[in-house]
Amino acid sequence: MDYILKCLSAFLCAICFAGCTASVPVDNVTDAGTAPEITPDYTGIVIPPNIAPMNFEIVNPGKEYVTRITGADGGELTAAGRVVKWNIDDWHKLLEANRGKTLDYEVFVKDDSGKWKRYTFSCTVAPDDIDPYISYRLIEPSYEQYALLTINQRDLTSFDEDVVFNNTLLNDDSRGFCINCHVPRNQYRDGSSQFHVRQFHGGTVLMTDGKVRKVNLKTDSTLAAGVYPAWHPTLNLIAYSVNTTKQRFFSVGDRKVEVYDTKSDMILYDIDRDEVRNIAADTTLLETFPAWHPDGKRLYYSVAAYPEGSGPGNIIEKYDSVRYDIVYRDFDPETCFSSPDTIVNVASSGKSALLPRVSPDGRYLLYSMAPFGTFHIWHPESDLYVVDLATGENRELTEANSDDTESYHSWSSNSRWIVFSSRRDDGSYTRPYITYFSPEGKASKAFVVPQESPDYYRHLMKSYNVPEFFVAPVEVPRAELLDAILGDACPVKFVSDSAE
Repeated sequence: MDYILKCLSAFLCAICFAGCTASVPVDNVTDAGTAPEITPDYTGIVIPPNIAPMNFEIVNPGKEYVTRITGADGGELTAAGRVVKWNIDDWHKLLEANRGKTLDYEVFVKDDSGKWKRYTFSCTVAPDDIDPYISYRLIEPSYEQYALLTINQRDLTSFDEDVVFNNTLLNDDSRGFCINCHVPRNQYRDGSSQFHVRQFHGGTVLMTDGKVRKVNLKTDSTLAAGVYPAWHPTLNLIAYSVNTTKQRFFSVGDRKVEVYDTKSDMILYDIDRDEVRNIAADTTLLETFPAWHPDGKRLYYSVAAYPEGSGPGNIIEKYDSVRYDIVYRDFDPETCFSSPDTIVNVASSGKSALLPRVSPDGRYLLYSMAPFGTFHIWHPESDLYVVDLATGENRELTEANSDDTESYHSWSSNSRWIVFSSRRDDGSYTRPYITYFSPEGKASKAFVVPQESPDYYRHLMKSYNVPEFFVAPVEVPRAELLDAILGDACPVKFVSDSAE
């Protein structure tokens, strides 16, 4: 029986490999003069040299299909069929051999008359690797139910995906809670990250120095527990915004929901001392979304004034007049923070700038901009912009943007790749898109993170939320995370000696 099974397995493998090879047609072939229509759209992109195979489906109608890739520095791959799936080992060999070079694609489509049409396009293999992992929340886009979500991590060099924490493990109908904002320090280069637990078992779960613990960042002197975090790059400090957040739902029009802050301040948490202090607590302003410069000497964040005639109690009446600029404060551990200076001044011109993120090389500040508001993930007009911190040039990342929402974004550790959330596919579900950011400050056409099956996203009714690059996988046992969540949160002490 074992012998028969081995023979059957070998036979099936032979069939599989035979199906993966293809003869490139040479007769009755005419050039279409255009690129093929494929999904996902991987035409004309810059490809990370270490990424998983970029499989796709050919949309052009036909009876037979053959696809060939030829590398400028050698190597060739062929595949037969409308659904194109590349062997992972052969794919990686081709990309490595053509690092920094061009890949030429030919897609041959045979019609009912037996004639072939040849479609072509080219892609560039970047010289720079992408960080091998991203982490994100996988969540249904609902407003009331949040139990069925997970924090996942994906190996970008393959199709492997693991669950870091499953929110359903401790949820029940009467004691539900939510997890969010899984954010690493320095793309997880020192193995430090954190996420929040809200409502029952609430607190901030810290993973530092190989240990897991939960702290309660809410004090009698602060608005709330920490919400949006920013790890200091070298010191055991985390800047947080503390936000009182509300939602407004719409029964008419294109908008579904508006998420807004009635109050928001900035605090600094000292991990070693378990102390928090205010960074910014101006009751006339809304301050949110902190981000450190990689040298640790400057903190950026978004700030808005309450619209005229409004305040914490009635800001919703003027929700579409709330607009944020981006400011920074210089930081010294001995003297704390300086007064704020403005780096992105757009509120006065009818725009709202949020989520500043500085590239690890310190050269560029990336942010999202929409006509108003603080939660751009719900704003179809939201696009990515970048400021050159050396020259002051401020421009739209036109090459990477689309006609729909581009929102949460993060940098790779080498400053060459950006991952962000986009609703460009269907307007409802956020998907993780990636763009190459050249040393000259130019983005490439963005592409969705590849999946083994080209129609994966078509059938997935969940959104990717808060994508972050990681240089290594999170390997903290889930049992340790469970113990920390179920345990008591360590209280912190409020210190009132900061400059505000």
